[in-house]
Amino acid sequence: MEKRNITEILKQISLFSALTEKELSELATVTHISDYEKDSIVFTQGEISNNVMILIDGVVSVYKHDSKGNEVVIGYFNRYALLAEAATLRKTPLPSSARFQTDGSILKISLDGFERFLLSHTSLSYAIIQSLLEKIDLLQQNIHFNLAATSKEKVLNFYQKNPKLALDLKQYEIASILSMTPETLSRNISKLLKEEKLIQTSSGYKIP
Repeated sequence: MEKRNITEILKQISLFSALTEKELSELATVTHISDYEKDSIVFTQGEISNNVMILIDGVVSVYKHDSKGNEVVIGYFNRYALLAEAATLRKTPLPSSARFQTDGSILKISLDGFERFLLSHTSLSYAIIQSLLEKIDLLQQNIHFNLAATSKEKVLNFYQKNPKLALDLKQYEIASILSMTPETLSRNISKLLKEEKLIQTSSGYKIP
């Protein structure tokens, strides 16, 4: 992809929204875009990443395997999500694996180039710290919510907070995120439809 197009994509990512045209062009010189087909592996647990990865198109699932070898989905991510940024920046093995659920693309910034860029752009360092803190807060909220909420509350909460993702994912994928069976998800969707807290569309369900 041409440098000019990469610059335009960088502009759309909130992390880089405060950068000038010159700074964006500088960052684009150490950036490239990789395209993936559905079911392609983005990275595997234990790898060391040489690139800061930002999802710019498609849906990616992040998962681990339990002691019996079963795949456990940690979460699904869509456009402009940073992927495995903490381990990448620490240069430690990635704690999980990732796979594309759809066709998609990832913007990859050379880690060495990104680190050099950070040294002269302290505001960007602050933005990354804020991104990491937000993920920690979100994780804590999810832990507390999953411990206290009923299955119906979990389903409603998912559709409230993930309207686009809810339309992109299949029902069994949503069930996996919520740690429930597809049958349990279906029963609770039926309840929420009757209560008019969800409505059905041609591509799935959403909050009215």
